Amino acid sequence: MFINKCRTIARVCDISSKKPGIVTSYVFLSVLLMLIGLAYAIAACAIWGLIYIFPLLLPQYDPTLIASARFAFYGAGCLLLAYFQREKLKTLTLADWFYAFKLAFFGSLVYYCSLVAGVQLAGAPVAGMFMSCIPVSVAIISNLRSRSKGASVAWSRLSIPLVLIALGMVVANWTEFAYMVKEHEGSAGLFWLGVGFSALSMLLWTWYPIRNADWLLANKRKGPKVWATAQGLSILPVTVIGYFVLALVGMTPYGTVFGPEPKKFLFLMLIAGVVCGWMGAALWNAMSERLPTALAGQLIVFETIFSVIYAHIWRGQWPTVSMLIGMVMLLLGVLAAMRVFRQSRQTS
Repeated sequence: MFINKCRTIARVCDISSKKPGIVTSYVFLSVLLMLIGLAYAIAACAIWGLIYIFPLLLPQYDPTLIASARFAFYGAGCLLLAYFQREKLKTLTLADWFYAFKLAFFGSLVYYCSLVAGVQLAGAPVAGMFMSCIPVSVAIISNLRSRSKGASVAWSRLSIPLVLIALGMVVANWTEFAYMVKEHEGSAGLFWLGVGFSALSMLLWTWYPIRNADWLLANKRKGPKVWATAQGLSILPVTVIGYFVLALVGMTPYGTVFGPEPKKFLFLMLIAGVVCGWMGAALWNAMSERLPTALAGQLIVFETIFSVIYAHIWRGQWPTVSMLIGMVMLLLGVLAAMRVFRQSRQTS
């Protein structure tokens, strides 16, 4: 798909193989498209990094309530956007809607419930460490899937970037992880339960970007914004009903279904749902159309970086030296991976 985009632009620009400079123009266009995809990914991750802070700002709220409220607002926002996208939404089949629900339910709702539980029980840095494993897991699985189609990148070429990313994750998070283990010595059971929830969120978000990219690549004309809206609409009834059912059975014992701080809760859930939900998904989908899945999965590392930055701002602390070194290693690993994939596309 990436090469086809470059060839399409080349034809529009009236670049033909008979004219001098075709190779230079082709390389420039391919690099430009990759950089545009990278910009979309960084923007999405900068928005998604905020979701690690919301549970810390709402410690009295149950993870399931936070997740349900977030995606209820996400769906409500999509309901308003649906009016402007109604013509394209009509082109979605019943199978598309079911697929959108499956992705949104497991890749958004269940994932975020697990992430919130992980943040509240084990801490944001620990949850972030598990999420930073996603670049490696997605790259490995995507490359294995591409191998069957004869489009994979040689493992020998990917080894250095993947090792850099893996080492960067360990170095960036080791000090914080050791600190959180020490902090939870008196409640080790709850801490390790949080670790389990964090691991589950990692597995779900290894699955989500791969399956999401599959649909986008197979339905290029329908567009990433429409697909983001469809996912929000598909889980709107489940999240709204689910929230009020949970509230009524006693998960908000504060005299109101919106908890002890209703204004704060509703405002944060509005930001989490509309901005972090729809806008983040639309930006990520736009990136998924432009970059190979094995590379796109590695870019989720920026979410971890932003979450760590936001967490330290919230705590009023400077990041440790090891964390800074680890972040540099992560960035170098992602840049090295981008170079490998770009060279692979140019020679294919």
